[in-house]
Amino acid sequence: MGKIVAIGGGSFEYGEIWTMIEHICSLCDKEHPKMLFLPTASFDSHDDTQVFIDAFAKYGCTGEGLYLTDESLTYDEIREKILSSDIVYVDGGNLKFLMDTWNKTGATEIFREAYEKGIILSGLSSGAMCWFDMGWDDCLEGGEFAFIDCVGLLPYCNCPHFESEYWHRFKDEIKKLNGPDGMGIDNDVCVSFVDGEIKVIKHEQEKSAFLYRKANNFEEEDMAQIYG
Repeated sequence: MGKIVAIGGGSFEYGEIWTMIEHICSLCDKEHPKMLFLPTASFDSHDDTQVFIDAFAKYGCTGEGLYLTDESLTYDEIREKILSSDIVYVDGGNLKFLMDTWNKTGATEIFREAYEKGIILSGLSSGAMCWFDMGWDDCLEGGEFAFIDCVGLLPYCNCPHFESEYWHRFKDEIKKLNGPDGMGIDNDVCVSFVDGEIKVIKHEQEKSAFLYRKANNFEEEDMAQIYG
């Protein structure tokens, strides 16, 4: 039992992900939740930290960034930062770099502990894929796609930006892999996993999230029709 919100993609430009941020904040019963922002997948770029701190502040959150490429940070410092937060938000970028960094620093195990503690874990694109068993990302040299082992809190392989044809090879690759069930999430859509319940939340009604279950021969199923 825990709380994870996985956003397929989107931006602030036209208000695409405000609906998702509002939902994330609604899952915390504190008046002023502490939000921790991790830009690991963007190689710890500081560019968007204040943008996201300000966005979450609109819903009463305080916020700060955590940069796991900072080699001066100790394991205990990283653990204290993560476990003292109420909401974790992970930005998009390179999923392989994210997981390599989290495994190196011990953050992977800390996030499993955070999940058990009830801390809300969320993010967009690579920041959404990281919570699943696996992610499908164009993170290798030359933009090649690969399956990347992730934190393993949700028993699926996740693919973001799924309204784009560029990412649709996932449909064939997840079937060939014949491993975990697959999930493709469009931009401007999130799938919310809260204490065993699943909900699809959309900014645009024509978009959705899609399930590819091994038990159903990996045929496409619209998750909005299954879970609402």
